[in-house]
Amino acid sequence: MDLSAIHRIEQATARGWPAVRENRLDGWQVFSGLGFVGRTNSCWPLTYAGSDVDASIEAVEAHYRALGLAPQFKLVTGGADPLDLPERLARRGYVAVSQVAVMTFEGQLGAPKHEVDISPHVTQDFIQIVSETSHSGGDGQERIDILGRIPCPSAFGIIRQNGALAAAGLCTFAGDSAGIAAMRTHASCRNQGLARSVLRAIMGRAFQSGYRQFWLQVETNNAPARHLYESEGFVAAYQYQTVRREP
Repeated sequence: MDLSAIHRIEQATARGWPAVRENRLDGWQVFSGLGFVGRTNSCWPLTYAGSDVDASIEAVEAHYRALGLAPQFKLVTGGADPLDLPERLARRGYVAVSQVAVMTFEGQLGAPKHEVDISPHVTQDFIQIVSETSHSGGDGQERIDILGRIPCPSAFGIIRQNGALAAAGLCTFAGDSAGIAAMRTHASCRNQGLARSVLRAIMGRAFQSGYRQFWLQVETNNAPARHLYESEGFVAAYQYQTVRREP
C-alpha cells in the first residue's frame, strides 16, 4: 500500500477512535489521554516539518512527561518520517510494546446468523460490556471515554443470550470510510460465532449508510481475531509498532 493511502487510513482511525487531546509538534501528531490505550497515547510521526529531529523527540518526551505519561511513538512500518526515526528511538532506549496489523475490506459481508441490536450511538449496555471485558479499570475507563467521542451516527452492535450481554462491536463512521473497533465477547460465550454476527451486522448497517471501505486494527499475536477477519475477507494492508521509553 502506498504512503498516501496509509495516511488516509491513519487519519480515518484518528477521527474514528478519537483521543481526548491532539497536539502538533513539528508536523507530528501527538495524542494523549489516560495512558492506557496505545494509539490514543502516542506520537504519530507521519509527516515531519521540523529541522532538528532529536530536539523534536525531546519535545515529545517533555510533553508526555508533563502529563505523567511514558513517551510513546506509533511507527508505521516503512512510513515513519524521517525514515531513520525507529533507529533514533532505539538508541534512546525505546522498546516495542505492541505490533498491530491494519486490515482493510471493500464491499459487503453476508447476513448475521444471530440477532444483533444496533444503536447509532453508544448505550449503557455497550459501556457495560466494554467495562466488563477490559484489561483493567483504567483501560476500561479510557475506552469508555473514547466511546463518548465516537462520531454519531455510527453502529454499536450488541448480542444478548438469555437476557445477558454476550458480545458487542462498533463500526465507527469516520468520513469516507468506516472502522471496526471494540469487538468484545464474554469468555463464556466464545466459539459460537457471535463475533462474526456482530461484525456482519455493524458493517451491514454501515453499508446501508453508504460506506464501502472498511478498516480495522488487530494485534498481530491475536490469532483468533485475525482468523475471523481474514475469513470474512479482510486483507492485511500494513503494520505499525508502538514503542515506549520508560521513565
